[in-house]
Amino acid sequence: MKHTLTTSIFKMGLLSMFMVMVSCSEDDNSMMPDDMGGNDDDDEMVEGRRAELYVTNNDNGDITKFDITNDTQLTIGTSSTAAEGIYYDASEDLVIQASRSSNWLESFDVTDLLDVDLSLDISFNGDADLESPRELAVYGDYYVVADNGSNKFFVYQKTGTMFSLQTTVDVPFPVWGITFKGGDLYAVVDISSDLAVYYNFLDKAMDGTMYPDKRVTIEGIVRTHGLTYSGSDDVMVMTDIGDAANTDDDGGFHIINDFSLKFDALSDGDVLTTDNQIRVAGSSTLMGNPIDVAYDSETDIVYVSDIGTSKVLGFSSIGSGGNIAPTFNVDLTAASSIYFSSDETDGDMGDSSEMGMTQLYTTSTANGNVVVYDVVNGTSKTIITGSATSEGIYYSGLNDYLIQASRSNLALEYYGGFGFNSDGVTLDIDFSSSADLMSPREIAVYGNKVVVSDNMNHTFYVYSHNGSSFTLMNTFDIGFDVWGITFMGDDLLAIVDNSSDLAIFADFFANTEDAMLSASKRVTIEGIVRTHGITYSVSDDVLVMTDIGDAANTTDDGGIHTMANFSGLISNTENGGTIALSSQKRIAGSYTELGNPIDVAYDAKTKTVYISEIGNGKVLGFENSLESEGNVYPSWSMDLAGSSSMYLYNN
Repeated sequence: MKHTLTTSIFKMGLLSMFMVMVSCSEDDNSMMPDDMGGNDDDDEMVEGRRAELYVTNNDNGDITKFDITNDTQLTIGTSSTAAEGIYYDASEDLVIQASRSSNWLESFDVTDLLDVDLSLDISFNGDADLESPRELAVYGDYYVVADNGSNKFFVYQKTGTMFSLQTTVDVPFPVWGITFKGGDLYAVVDISSDLAVYYNFLDKAMDGTMYPDKRVTIEGIVRTHGLTYSGSDDVMVMTDIGDAANTDDDGGFHIINDFSLKFDALSDGDVLTTDNQIRVAGSSTLMGNPIDVAYDSETDIVYVSDIGTSKVLGFSSIGSGGNIAPTFNVDLTAASSIYFSSDETDGDMGDSSEMGMTQLYTTSTANGNVVVYDVVNGTSKTIITGSATSEGIYYSGLNDYLIQASRSNLALEYYGGFGFNSDGVTLDIDFSSSADLMSPREIAVYGNKVVVSDNMNHTFYVYSHNGSSFTLMNTFDIGFDVWGITFMGDDLLAIVDNSSDLAIFADFFANTEDAMLSASKRVTIEGIVRTHGITYSVSDDVLVMTDIGDAANTTDDGGIHTMANFSGLISNTENGGTIALSSQKRIAGSYTELGNPIDVAYDAKTKTVYISEIGNGKVLGFENSLESEGNVYPSWSMDLAGSSSMYLYNN
């Protein structure tokens, strides 16, 4: 062991002398300004609220405890040389951390902890199962470790003085921070700005790969690492480390108030826009690489451990965000994970979310109506819009608006308060874009930005909206016939019409000037005759494309191509290469009712693919799409003349 706590008479004598010196002289461990609850009289310890920060260290494995009320700190030496992920159990006076040097969970009994630096032996520990632990989340007796060695969740149960490994979950994305909201486990997606959730995690946790129930993008974050949730305030806080190479001044954190309302209303793959968040960032914040975060709901103070600037920081008066200076600032080299504990906030994880709805929004080239299918309840309603024909549709559950591309009016149309309308209602357009379009075929939405694919002159029209008007931002000539489009993160995926090809425009919104825009990569999808529809599921990492076959045959030569683990598949396919049929599942044949499948949606909850079948005038569903192939019957079929495009709202 690196440190050992002994009880020799000599060392106890030194300890007693040190305590006398501390009580009679200036407090060497003082670190807080007066406005954060510091003690004006260093000769006395203030009796008051228990408010403690526990911080791990990636340089020496020490645990630093900050007593916020009494303006003191002490260092607990451990046998580890690096650690990340920490929790304090007040009921048993145990501090638990994930050791990066020993690759196990280790517990320390701090019942007799004095207000002086000391070293502790491990009370008990788990087996050395871990590879590269990054964060720890606790729910009752269950301890979940996020490990980015090979991206796993290690699930332990604490029984008495034992950690027993229950489950090892393979996670299909790079992991870092995790936190519980009720029984739901939220996880940041490292190397991105995404947030994923596993609903009722412990009930469903199993060995092997588990895909999240939902994954959304938190706009404004460059790269996220840490997160924490307060149930009493319904606040989620996430950190942004910015560019990992810049450890000095590009870090920040995002506060999401009314988190349950906002996150639950988002559909899988949606974007939480910056106007739904508060961002704290800038040179005054002293944040470079904020690796973890804690939140005190009693004082509304956010605490950050910043490994880049080697500091533990606290921020009050954060209601408006911005470039604000910390009101708590302590140097701590290699500060890694942080945990806040108080009598008021311990166990403040709130409630699990209730499973939401699955609604399919469809357009028609026959009459411009929008038909909404409630897939779970088996009902539908028809809304009459201001268009006579339309193609391309999106619905926002968070703000309750619908956008469609009108082929009759050659414009984008916005309908607010859409969800409360009943069957048969005729709606007026709230506002529309200018009649810029020529032949719109599909739209793809990223936050408040809308991309329209127009196949008249091979064009992408890029709009933004503010809830009251559309603004045309850019027009791109892409040099090929285009139809379906969808976002995969920041990349725009586009169908190359009259072919079996897929084009990828990487970091699409980095293009800000009207221009001829070339695809970053273009690949061929083996087995497709002519493709039209496309959709990507970020939570399941699945791409689905349709094959209309011979356009003149509208009754029985269509198909569906499903590609699992698509991010790896496309990454391993060179520009100009081919994704082999052996890496896909193809559904086609006379039983399928697929003649001209023009658009597609994917339900990550049920693994069902939905199709707008314009040839046969139907909306179709195919269950078990990740396994089904060949000539199979649809599991769901509805008649819809002119069925043209669809959007699956799946919150």
